[in-house]
Amino acid sequence: MKRVRAFSPAVMVLLAFLLAASVACGGDDDADNGGDAAAAPTAAPADTGGDAMGDAMGEPVVTRVVISNPGPNTESNNVQKDLNPPAGVQLKPIYESLVGYNPDTAELEPQLAKSWAFEPDGFSFRFVLQEGVAFHNDNGEFSAKDVVYSHSQHTREDATHSHSRHYGRGEMETVSDYEVVFRLSAPNAEMLRLISELNMSSLDISSAVDAEKIGEITLLTDPPAGTGVYQFVSRAQGENVIFERVPYEHWRVSADFPELEFRWVSEASTRIASIIAGEVHITQLPQDQTEEAISAGMALSVGTVDAQRVFLGYQGVYVDSESACGYKYCDTPFLDLNVRKAMNKALDKPAINAAFFANKGKTMYMNHMAPNNPYTNPDWERNFPAEYGYDPDASRALLAASGYNANNPLEIDVHLTTSAQFTQSADVLEAAAGYWNDVGIKTNLLQIDPAISRATNRELGFSRQVNFQGTPDFDIQGWRVRQSSVTPRGGGVEHLDTEPIVARLRATMEPDMQNQIMRELSDVAYVLHVWMPLFWVPAELVYDPEVVASYDFPGSPPGLYSHFHRIKAVKK
Repeated sequence: MKRVRAFSPAVMVLLAFLLAASVACGGDDDADNGGDAAAAPTAAPADTGGDAMGDAMGEPVVTRVVISNPGPNTESNNVQKDLNPPAGVQLKPIYESLVGYNPDTAELEPQLAKSWAFEPDGFSFRFVLQEGVAFHNDNGEFSAKDVVYSHSQHTREDATHSHSRHYGRGEMETVSDYEVVFRLSAPNAEMLRLISELNMSSLDISSAVDAEKIGEITLLTDPPAGTGVYQFVSRAQGENVIFERVPYEHWRVSADFPELEFRWVSEASTRIASIIAGEVHITQLPQDQTEEAISAGMALSVGTVDAQRVFLGYQGVYVDSESACGYKYCDTPFLDLNVRKAMNKALDKPAINAAFFANKGKTMYMNHMAPNNPYTNPDWERNFPAEYGYDPDASRALLAASGYNANNPLEIDVHLTTSAQFTQSADVLEAAAGYWNDVGIKTNLLQIDPAISRATNRELGFSRQVNFQGTPDFDIQGWRVRQSSVTPRGGGVEHLDTEPIVARLRATMEPDMQNQIMRELSDVAYVLHVWMPLFWVPAELVYDPEVVASYDFPGSPPGLYSHFHRIKAVKK
């Protein structure tokens, strides 16, 4: 664990603000984040995406569109057994899900299941399946046996997929060739969305026939066939994965480019050089290099869905039924509401947005809950200046009310993490430390080896630490993973006032009731300051407009790249 010298208070943010003044500011797109559905339409809607240029007659100017991004943390050809989101993107072009995800409305919609409904127990699902859907490479047609096989890979004893424990709490029953029941042992409010296309590598459907021919699936075999618009060609481990468009009319959508390649490149400097040189056609870059690429003639596509968000989390408030105070650390300063509120009100969020997010961040009034949902409370925005607005004097007064002063300063640890998605994360934390120093908080800036940090977090070993979090978790998942005592723990405040409400939410399957509970839960959490909300940050991709006409992508959890048929080609 290494201690880092603190920067002078707040000055860094003001300097960064001046530097950022020359950066063009982008817009934001509002979208509904959607929710579960008790029943679905009986036909999958057509989705062609794109614009007139992309849909024009003619062949693409290049045969293969190349997408470059850092490689996944795990490589595998068994998507259900091994590939956690977002690593599942590496095979996503070849697979479809029972339940789709609309990239424009953010709503769940039919895909390989043409409808679904609750069983009489209120928490199991009956799926009526599409008929006549072909698997790649003459591996027959999709049916119930393929759903059963795909589920079985999730529940293998050696499965490492993070959703395996969810799937292990249910059985997939065959009713007929085109009807299955996923019978759960208990309610799971997240399950429908975990099944869906929303979660990159969840219940993607593989061919049982092809899997039987392959035997044990490894990186030396092909992955089992899917039903997607692209089929697998080859993989060079650590380098790339190549796909080709299916040689027949796909049952649901069509793709412009005959071939698609994922090229794994960790260094952003290499990716920007490659896209400017025409070797790569779509990539994601840090903000400064995004602006550089645009200046060099590249185009920008902004995700259609509010999903990615950044915030600062308190680590140290963990419920413990055996403790006298009800928490693991009775002496953590973060148990004090005055402290949590003071730390929020010490932060000049508009200056942070200008300095580090080019003013593209949309104010986050409620963490985990995307704007414009049925559970949104307009009071969150109305009361935000009083509850969370920048007010150093109010921050000092709150600290003084809890006994903190120059002779007895509040002392906290700030973990300078560097996020792969948000490379400015450490700078944001240093700026926040400067603001906290301004109101009298003593901040220890720390760099911790990632392996040590993960191990310490698993043991709930942090008692007064602040960290940066950037995540696309959907609402119910966000509450479970980051604000509750349900495994995995350690992400944020586990409050005794919110714990029972989270438990009720997780046991509720009916969408309208979920919305009611999320409204109740959010109203309670809002005044408890269980996090330091920052911004909803639009997902952005850079593309070469001489090759790609448009790419209307949702930018939704858990990965940027999806709906590959919406990559529209410039035509000859």
